[in-house]
Amino acid sequence: MNVFRQKSAPKENNLHTKEAPADDRGPVTHQPILTPPADYSPPSRPALDDSQKEKVDKLRAAMQAIMLPEDHEYYPNEKGFLTDGTFNRYLRARKWDFEAAKTMLENTVKWRRDYRPDQLDPDYIRPEAETGKMYYDGFDKAGRPIWIMRPRLQNSKDNERQVKHIVYCLERGIRLMPAKVENIAIIVDFKDSAYAHNPSVGTCKKFLDILSNHYPERLGIAFVVKSPWFFFTTFKLISPFMDPVTKAKIKFVYDKEKGGKDDAATKTNNEMVHIEDYISTDQLECEYGGNYNFSYNINDYWNALLERTGNPYKVIDYM
Repeated sequence: MNVFRQKSAPKENNLHTKEAPADDRGPVTHQPILTPPADYSPPSRPALDDSQKEKVDKLRAAMQAIMLPEDHEYYPNEKGFLTDGTFNRYLRARKWDFEAAKTMLENTVKWRRDYRPDQLDPDYIRPEAETGKMYYDGFDKAGRPIWIMRPRLQNSKDNERQVKHIVYCLERGIRLMPAKVENIAIIVDFKDSAYAHNPSVGTCKKFLDILSNHYPERLGIAFVVKSPWFFFTTFKLISPFMDPVTKAKIKFVYDKEKGGKDDAATKTNNEMVHIEDYISTDQLECEYGGNYNFSYNINDYWNALLERTGNPYKVIDYM
């Protein structure tokens, strides 16, 4: 399974950094922003009504009935995952259909016991992160960690490890979330991407399956930057597998080079936006119109990520 499929890795994969930024961008830093700003404003949710509260209580009781025994090695992890925040997300994802949410969460609990997504070995995952094809840097105005994806920097053919890299990033992103924040922002940067980099429909569906079935309500917003001519074809094929709410979260970023036009945005009826309306310039890389002159370096990034999110991992309560 290859999330960013290509025939051969580009030469820049051996550099482990981006192309050097222009001089007028100021000093370059290799340190990602992994601490949220003090002035973020998480979106508020309406208070639960009595019926919804009752369903949260029922789901909590149902999960307590199947929870691992306290002496099991994975019990602390499972206990930390099965929180009211988790129950709320699964119920919202199934539009407060209790039985559907219960089945969905039971499947995730079984998957987590087998897959141990929060215990993936950083040393095993690290080769996938060498080129910076996926990494975190900055927070949007709602306090959501920004997960940056750059398909052109695919460097691996190990399908299993590629999928685990995605899961690893999701788990680390959750650990970067500040108080009252429960989802992430994604920037998919298609700059210099060729058709060979385009993910297959099956690969896209696999990613959507993991995100929707085991990480519901974790996607806050996704920005598509410099969408290539072939993007619409893939998007059209995977759209039937996407929940309308999820599809609406995908925004196409206004591109000055295209005069503000984007064929993919027009054809998909998705909104075009100015990314600075969602991300403050001090949290946004120069590459995307911000002021943060970040250049990816695997050693600096990896050390910073592990220091912030746990080395080799950290047991948390999922808010």
